[in-house]
Amino acid sequence: MVLKHCLSSLVLIVLLSSCYSGTKQNTVSGLFEEQEPDSLYVPAYAKGFSIAYYGDLKLIHVEDPWNSDAVGKYVLVGPGECPVKYKPAEIDYVRYPVRNWSAFSSTQIEFAEKIGVLETLGSVAEPMYISNSFVQKGVREGNIRNVGMAASADVEVLLDSAPQFVFVSPFKDNRYGPLIDAGLLVINDASYLEVTPLGRAEWLIFFSAFFDRENEALGTFNKIEKRYQTVKEEVKGTIDRSSVMTGYLFNDVWYMPAGDSFMATLFEDAGADYLYSERPGTGSLALDFETVFNDFYSSDFWVLTVNHSGRFTMSDLARMDERYTGFEAFKKENVLVTNTNYSGFFEKGIIEPDLVLKDLAFYFHPDHFPGYEPAYFHLLKE
Repeated sequence: MVLKHCLSSLVLIVLLSSCYSGTKQNTVSGLFEEQEPDSLYVPAYAKGFSIAYYGDLKLIHVEDPWNSDAVGKYVLVGPGECPVKYKPAEIDYVRYPVRNWSAFSSTQIEFAEKIGVLETLGSVAEPMYISNSFVQKGVREGNIRNVGMAASADVEVLLDSAPQFVFVSPFKDNRYGPLIDAGLLVINDASYLEVTPLGRAEWLIFFSAFFDRENEALGTFNKIEKRYQTVKEEVKGTIDRSSVMTGYLFNDVWYMPAGDSFMATLFEDAGADYLYSERPGTGSLALDFETVFNDFYSSDFWVLTVNHSGRFTMSDLARMDERYTGFEAFKKENVLVTNTNYSGFFEKGIIEPDLVLKDLAFYFHPDHFPGYEPAYFHLLKE
């Protein structure tokens, strides 16, 4: 990984493959087609972005997760007057430093806090799912505008808050058409689609590029990576490996992670045996109860992610479906849960994969981590 240039007072030209015509994509590509970059940032774990540096220019490529032929391009131009060659009428640009932006995902709040740019946040979607005290205070006092739900944002409020751009989590059905039609600049943050814990965390560097904070982000990520790898190495090759299962029935379907998925990677790195680790795929396997019970009834641990008001207990799990009591993990009270209603797993977990991994490794191999206090997961009681 190489990151040589840290820019100041940037101008941003943003072109998204989902929002602009092929002509405009070619316009941006043409600016660099005969130039070799001075340096590249090619992520070690993330698959969805890369950054090329051309002197005072940065070109960020963002893959379309549903179309391998489509690439979004973000061009960042250095301080001073924007060169005429980068100012054709069909290209929009925003001058830095960033003073006002909008977040449509709670993970972007955590990214912003990590690199110290949270005070530039002007508006958010779905603040009820954001636990950050700075944001909550800002929303209460009206300093940070609430634009409603991410999939159906109040465009009028968003326009009134005048963000320089909006960070969104992309979806295959492109729910952000009204924002684009209103002339808002939409930037796709596809971190949640990465299939490895470190891959998701590495999007901090993508995020930081828009705030001229790559060096801070890279330093933070390197520490996260080191801690994660330390835990992984601690349990690697252990002979006594616990077996693990995860998930539960939802509308009579039990979704289990495929072998190349985020959770399957976590289980492997935490030193556990997951029966479906060899099943190809990065998504989920849709199964019925009988199949899951037949394959996992004797698993040592059951890992659950729930959103439950108040304390979630063994009795609550049994009430969801009495058949759950037949699993050995239930009988042995080896059910690990993170209650996202208050644990912050979907907010901070993306930027703290080292802690998530250590939580699981601690339960699977307690002798390796004496005195450790888990941050996200705990054993169910009662």
